[in-house]
Amino acid sequence: MSIHLSPTTVALYGVVSYIVYVAVSILYRSFDAPLHYIPGPKPSSWLYGNIPDLVFTENYGDHEFRWQKTFGRTYKLKGCMGEDKLFTSDPAALKYIFKNNHIFTRGHYHQHLVWMLMGEWSLFRISHDVHRRIRAIANSAFSQTRLQGVFPIVRSISRKFTDKLDEKLDSTPSQDSVIDVYHLIQHATSDVVAEAMMGYHFNAVETDGGDEVSRIHQNIILISSSKTNTALLADSLFGFIPRLLLRASVNLPTATFAVLRRYRSVMSEWSGMLYKQKLDNLRLGLDKDVDLLSAFVEDNEAVQRDVKISPEEIKHQITSMLVAGQDTTGNTITFALLEFARHPEWQDKVRQEILQMEGDLSYSNLDKLVYLNAHIKETLRYHPALPNTERLAVEDTVLPLSTPVKTKDRSMITEIPVRKGQLVYGGLASYNRDPEIWGADAHTFDAYRWIDDRMNHVKETGTSFGPYANVSSFIGGPHVCLGWRLAISEMQVMLADLLSRFAFEAVEGVVVRPSVAVTMQPVSEKGLPHLPLRVKRLEH
Repeated sequence: MSIHLSPTTVALYGVVSYIVYVAVSILYRSFDAPLHYIPGPKPSSWLYGNIPDLVFTENYGDHEFRWQKTFGRTYKLKGCMGEDKLFTSDPAALKYIFKNNHIFTRGHYHQHLVWMLMGEWSLFRISHDVHRRIRAIANSAFSQTRLQGVFPIVRSISRKFTDKLDEKLDSTPSQDSVIDVYHLIQHATSDVVAEAMMGYHFNAVETDGGDEVSRIHQNIILISSSKTNTALLADSLFGFIPRLLLRASVNLPTATFAVLRRYRSVMSEWSGMLYKQKLDNLRLGLDKDVDLLSAFVEDNEAVQRDVKISPEEIKHQITSMLVAGQDTTGNTITFALLEFARHPEWQDKVRQEILQMEGDLSYSNLDKLVYLNAHIKETLRYHPALPNTERLAVEDTVLPLSTPVKTKDRSMITEIPVRKGQLVYGGLASYNRDPEIWGADAHTFDAYRWIDDRMNHVKETGTSFGPYANVSSFIGGPHVCLGWRLAISEMQVMLADLLSRFAFEAVEGVVVRPSVAVTMQPVSEKGLPHLPLRVKRLEH
């Protein structure tokens, strides 16, 4: 006697068996976990652990900052199905993690997401020798001298951006109107990335969205920003699914994957076109463009063959520049404007500094705007674009701590053994709100901390992190944000132009809260990105 099973039933048995295998594997890890002695918050459920509390709070950090106060800089979180994850905002631990990218790589989910959106050879995915080879040439292209060369492009786009906002005011019956500035800011930063980095024109500000490349990029960012409990569960399974199967999933016949396939096709064609254009211009001896991609291609052609970046590798960096350079800076500028609206007297003070500056705004005098730069530093501290980042230990190591951890048996430890396969969260937002670093008012937005003597405390502690203002917003180590100088320049120019022409007020009764998707963004009660502000044209 035989039992005939349908293909659907066989597939279902296979899926169920695989889920059971994964669950048993995670359970085995948790029973054998070396982190059992590290304290941490009780999970809200066994299936999802603490992760929904970390990610899905009404305001990002509601739970994380409370955990920091209760358990200190380093503690244990429960992932899906009881998996142990280490969470740390300890400065010594963060430095060790980001410095040793041969020990701590991106997590499985992050690596697959980057592969889908940016490509196999993206700087956000690779490590070791390949990363060093590509990063060395990229660093040269993004030097301060090269960035100074693209400043006129940034300034030109900023003027178009403020002109567009002025047009929106013209279309309203009064000189004092509520305008949602969120998408306009995103269009402006899209144009900066395209023109300054790649010498390409999206014209997103003028056309309210740009060409197909710009629009499909914005669409895919919106899709990848979606987070649900089911998505969290799927994320935890990525490490157990064979890479071949993961990559084959891109061809699944769903609407979401159809958009992704179209995105990958458009970006591959676009990045290939840009690379060929830059290479042809260089080889034909045409006038050099000032964009950073032209510099990248020029520097790459000048190096020896054994360290040269391949065409495919360059294409993947082009896509990476677009994905990483636009959304993060755009959201930081929106939060900077939000805080100006919430602090009107401070806004007036910064405006007076800008208006009293001698001469036109130039690259050389941006850093002379003391109050504006204090506001930018405080925005980066208080509203980091990336609140946390996950790393995977690919070998056994020992994580150093600057602050001892009190274990469950009340002993004090100054280092934590980390096994191969252990997932570690780097708490960037927690670091930026650490009272031991920033003082008792660390959870208060106060740009004056960068002007008075409060920052002396940071110097006295000997804490240093990242390339700018000691904040964690640009990461650190070999993976420090490649375009951090350009991002700061964008913020300085756009905020200076905005404040010199307009006044901004918060709108009473309108909810704007920080929520994390791919990056931190201001959202409405329904969770949609927005920033409605009362905008008033200034008369000089």
